[in-house]
Amino acid sequence: FDSVNLSPETRDLVRQSMFFTPLPFVKRVVFISTPHRGAMMAAGRLGAFAGSLVRMPATMLGQFAVLATAFDEDARIAALLRRPPTAIDNMSARQPFIEITSSIPVSPGIPAHSIIPVKGTGPYEGGNDGVVAYQSAHIDWAVSETVVRWNHSCQGTPDAIEEVRRILYLHATEADAASRPAPAPPQRPRRGSKK
Repeated sequence: FDSVNLSPETRDLVRQSMFFTPLPFVKRVVFISTPHRGAMMAAGRLGAFAGSLVRMPATMLGQFAVLATAFDEDARIAALLRRPPTAIDNMSARQPFIEITSSIPVSPGIPAHSIIPVKGTGPYEGGNDGVVAYQSAHIDWAVSETVVRWNHSCQGTPDAIEEVRRILYLHATEADAASRPAPAPPQRPRRGSKK
């Protein structure tokens, strides 16, 4: 990346949008209805139609075009840069962006929790919330997962609110315990002193 001939503005744009670094103030994360591996609707005709309505700013498109010429030897990257995907494109499970970002876990030491809505009463593993399939929202590395029987907009349901409350109490308790000084080890009586 550093050897590609780019203007400082283009290099900064790419660095901000393609290189992910953990934010030091984030200590815990809660995913609610999160399509880690894409949304069902983004892959179909509805997603294509919605994507056609989204336009990038001209200055940003110009920077991507300059970047595409720097990667002419790699046709796949150059094509991707000549027509950068929109946010709706990036919700499709077939997009390289989703394939790559879904493989990146949360930074080590940051507990991740999932609240996943699933409509109906059948087995949730094959279910969905009308927008996101359970299999897309599920992450193996979550420290807790709660399935809420609801549609995609589950954040206002009593079950989701109660789970967020539980996670916040857990976080507060752990933060409080971590902020207390460790107890001093018991002192041994010195030789010759009375107990």
